[in-house]
Order: sequence, then structure tokens, then C-alpha cells
Amino acid sequence: MLFWLPVTVSTGNPANTSRFEDVSEKIGLGSLSGEYYSKAAWCDFDNDGWVDLLTNGTLWRNIGGEKFIKFFSLGSGIWGDYDNDGYPDIYCYGSNKLFRNMNGKEFKDVSSILPPGSNTVSFGAAWGDFNGDGFLDLYIAGYENWEAGITYPDFIFMNQEGREFKLAWSETRYRARGVTACDFDQDGDIDIYVSNYRLQPNLLWLNDGKGNFQDVGASYGVAGDGDLGAWGHTIGSAWGDFDNDGYFDLFVGNFSHPPAYQDRPKFLRNGGPEKEFHFEDLSVTAGLQWQESYASPALGDFDNDGFLDLFFTTVYQGDHSVLYRNNGNWKFTDVTSALNIKSALTYQAAWADYDNDGNLDMVTGGRLFRNHGFRNNWVKIRLCGSGKVNRSAIGTQVHIRSGRDVFARQVEGGTGEGNQNDLMLHFGLGKRKGPMDMEITWSDGTKQRMILWRLNRLIDVRLKKCSSSKKEVK
Repeated sequence: MLFWLPVTVSTGNPANTSRFEDVSEKIGLGSLSGEYYSKAAWCDFDNDGWVDLLTNGTLWRNIGGEKFIKFFSLGSGIWGDYDNDGYPDIYCYGSNKLFRNMNGKEFKDVSSILPPGSNTVSFGAAWGDFNGDGFLDLYIAGYENWEAGITYPDFIFMNQEGREFKLAWSETRYRARGVTACDFDQDGDIDIYVSNYRLQPNLLWLNDGKGNFQDVGASYGVAGDGDLGAWGHTIGSAWGDFDNDGYFDLFVGNFSHPPAYQDRPKFLRNGGPEKEFHFEDLSVTAGLQWQESYASPALGDFDNDGFLDLFFTTVYQGDHSVLYRNNGNWKFTDVTSALNIKSALTYQAAWADYDNDGNLDMVTGGRLFRNHGFRNNWVKIRLCGSGKVNRSAIGTQVHIRSGRDVFARQVEGGTGEGNQNDLMLHFGLGKRKGPMDMEITWSDGTKQRMILWRLNRLIDVRLKKCSSSKKEVK
């Protein structure tokens, strides 16, 4: 079924088109203190149609896209509706706390439903329904206490129909920083990519559909270049379709010191079914300039031209965070200065359209940058699951087809190192016009097809008993 909600559309300031503006002060955020170590997670927690912001432990409520006000003190975390009541909840990975959203009015600490004795040092986690029961589970990345020589475990917490979580698995081989999930092989279950630090291989956990995982990182070409003598210091990674073939590629955000034997950041192309979903390294042709302290990536089509772009943070003095425009054909151009992005050293980066004007904005380095637009077409898709699909629709993929191009997006339960883009899906479409075919593959495998006739608007889709027949969206 389709439900329509109003969306504010603005052309922006004509004098500032094709640029970003730091609106932190004018919109009430000021300087978000502690921006170096803080993370960012966007979500419309009160379902009022305006995306809100969790950063550095503070939840900021968005008031009509015109200002933000402090709402609640939590911790760095990621959003997901664990109890399927229609209001997204927050898991704080740094403190191992779970806060239940009480109808968008307050948050209740329900950490007692987490497994006992599972505290860890963690910089990131990801939600996903790993066993296909319709309830969101958690993968929590464990890091280290370097001075004490302790490696903390990774955990999988399985959700028991919203009542409690049970520890399903843990291990302590590696020192994880970021974790992000995606059904990259499109077999109907969510797989997990773990970014490991200290020159260790990364993990690609292949899901058997029942929540049992096998590491296929090396055989699928995403573990790193161990043959060079060292693996990467990977901090955060991100899934996204860079070449519009409909398959989710992988960007691996390696921090790396000057010796060339250490892994550099990697653009890895998903070969799709012809290559049995194995990955090809296209980093050399991409044109990314090396900096030592790369940290957390965030993917979003900021100029709405139909190609997914990359923002990549840095954390050492002398380095600078970069915005790379995707030119197509696996070539990228640094447009940071040209578009007026001035970010502090930070691990924080996440995209959302906070003012509902159809252009993706970004929070990074303790600042909110408003995107004034690029005069291209777009569409936003907001999904709500039911039955065997979690209400947040995390893990659901949407494909829009226009000619030979296939634009793919997924609802993410976490990206980079502990960050999260908005759960609403954003498609830039360039100068293309309707009609276009849209196919939703819900996380339980249900497929729903529609025709998009009009663009530049929000489409709200809730899963009821969806048939495979094509519906018109006029």
C-alpha cells in the first residue's frame, strides 16, 4: 500500500547553488562539542516528517527544518526499531545500553534486556534481521585496551521477538572498528562486513539465512592485501552501488602509514552473479589521493546526478577530510574546496536531507553543512515493514531503472565507524524523467514493483500484503 505525506520542496538560494553552507550557528546546533571522537546518526525518532540528529551523546530534535533543539542525553549509537512498535530505538555501542523510544516523547533505559556480562570497548555496531524472524538483531564490534593488551570480543545479539536479546556468538581474533551490513549477494539474507584495525584482515560474514555466518573475506577479495606484507588499519567501510549496475559495491576506509606495503583505501566492485558476487579492486583508476589518517567514509549522491559520491574523514593534523564527486566509470574528483566544505579532524560523517528540499545535507566535524542544490531530479523513499519485515525496514533494497541505469539503495543499520545515514532512501536521478520502474525487495524477500511517473517528491511505502503486480505511482 502507498501512503502520501507532504514534503517541503525548496530551490535553495540561487546565489549559493552548487555549494554547501555551514548552518550550525543559525540553526541552533552551534559547535557540537567533542566532534573529534563523536559519531552521527540521523533518524526521524518522533515520526513528524523531519529527520533528527544524534551526535556526541545528545539527541537534537529537528523543528520543521528551521532549527534544532536538545531533546535527550544518550550516547553514541545507531537507530533501529527493535520491538516493531513504529518508533525507532537507539543502541549505544560505547556504553552497551539500549534505549526504548516511548512514542517519540521520551526514552526509557531497557539495557536489562541485553545479555548479561557482555560489556565491551566498541566504536561501532549494526542492526540487521540476521535470522529472518522480522526482528532486528545486533552485531557489535569489539576493539581493544592497548595498554592492558586486551582484545575485546565481537558479539551477535539475537532479538527474541522484542522481549530480550540473547548472546548468539562472540569471538576475539581481531580488533574491530566499524561494522556495516548488506545483502550484497542478493540471496535474501543480510551479510556483515567488519573493519578491523592493527594491520589485520577484514571480515565478510556470509549469512546462511538462519543467522549462521562464514567468513569469506579472503575468497571474495575484500579481506585486504595480506600478500603485500601487512593488512590495513581499517576504521570504517561503506556499501553502495558506485556504477549503477544494481549491485552493492564496497568502499574500505583504510588508515595507512607511509610504507607502501600497508593497505590503502579501496574501491571494490561487486561483480554480480556473473562473477558469483566476488569483488574486483578498482582503486587505482578511482583517483583517490592518499592521506595517512583516513578514517570514516559516508556515501550519498550530494549533487543528485545519479552517481553515489564519497565523503571521507581524516584524524591527523596536516590531513583534511575530502568530498569526492563520482564522475562515473569509477573515476572520482576532489570537490571539497570548490563546494566550501571545511571539516575539522573527525570520525563523524553522515548524510540526511534535514530541511526536506530534496538535497542531501551532511554533518561532519561538529558542523552541519546545508546543501543548496544542483538542479537535478530526485526521489525519496520512506519504507515501513510489517510481518517478517522489521518496522524500520533495515536490510530492504530498492532498485529504480531508467534505460540501462539501475539505481540501488538499501536501508542501513549503521555505516562507516559508528555513524548512520538517514533511514529514508535518497535517489539522485540527474536530468532523467519518468516513467521509471521501481522494485522494492523487502528484507524477507517479498518483491513489490511500481511505476514512477513524477519525480522530486517523497514516496511513503508500507508493506502490508504486497503482491508482485506492478502499481502506478502517479
